[in-house]
Amino acid sequence: MEIYIGVDGGGTKTDATAIHSSGEVLSRFTGGSTNPYIVTFDKAMAELQNVLDGLLTPLNDESFSLTSICLGMSGISSVDERRRVQLHLLSYFQQRLPSTRIYMRSEAEISLMAVLERQHGMLAISGTGSNTYGITQSGDIHRVGGWGHLLGDEGSGYQIGLQTLKSVIKSHEGITPPTIMTSLIVESYPLQHITDLKSYIYQPAITKQHIASFARCCIEAAEAGDEAALRIIRQQAEELADTTSALIRQQAEFEESDLVWIGSIFKHSPEFRKAYCDSLLARYPQLRFPEGNRERTPAHGAALLACKLFTDGVSDLL
Repeated sequence: MEIYIGVDGGGTKTDATAIHSSGEVLSRFTGGSTNPYIVTFDKAMAELQNVLDGLLTPLNDESFSLTSICLGMSGISSVDERRRVQLHLLSYFQQRLPSTRIYMRSEAEISLMAVLERQHGMLAISGTGSNTYGITQSGDIHRVGGWGHLLGDEGSGYQIGLQTLKSVIKSHEGITPPTIMTSLIVESYPLQHITDLKSYIYQPAITKQHIASFARCCIEAAEAGDEAALRIIRQQAEELADTTSALIRQQAEFEESDLVWIGSIFKHSPEFRKAYCDSLLARYPQLRFPEGNRERTPAHGAALLACKLFTDGVSDLL
């Protein structure tokens, strides 16, 4: 049995999927961060090995041949970074499955493959962070955004969470009107009163993921019609639309392209999706937002791409 592996390596978690050549999912495994800028390169590679071990363990009793693997990993973008990962994996597979081909591709390519089963189009990501990609039909990759929570991440869970925190503090101080986000936060976090927020937020252990988690209170409040929450959601959607517009201006073909949105903010906030799409359609009325297959994960898309690249005879050398 020939199998293909896809890996979606992120700053928070890493997903891996193994599929048969028919597309049937044979195994899945989720591990921790494999972003070298968050956990160091050595720790990222150790976790990647742990993920692959966990993915392959259920298949040990099967008669299979691992044909190829495709990885899309955050924090790995330059040729040198990709080469380091590839060399590490060559050593890993040499002891187990030495004929395995190793492909490194962008998170945009594996995500587009998951939804559209092709590699060209545009991708907007809004999760803990945010980013936008555009891939032309000839394969050129463009990107706007992805500067992280301190320098960018407009339209992300982090920025929505941060604005939510600032909004409830302003409300508490009487600068702005009351908002139901205040009660939602007190109910959802270990706080007796909203004034406890200061000691909670300034703990050394609080990370950008913790800040981003407050976005869910904003989303819930926006769905209930809270004006402060709606203002945050719409403003951040507009900011991500501005980022996407900068991407579209880089290539004329993007003006009439398919644009796929992914990430937890898009998934859980209808108001964010609507504001984002409406803003872009007002500027580029020929844009398309196809639904595609939303059930497949980026890791599944990476596995499909591993199969496609191998079948097409693409070399795994960078």
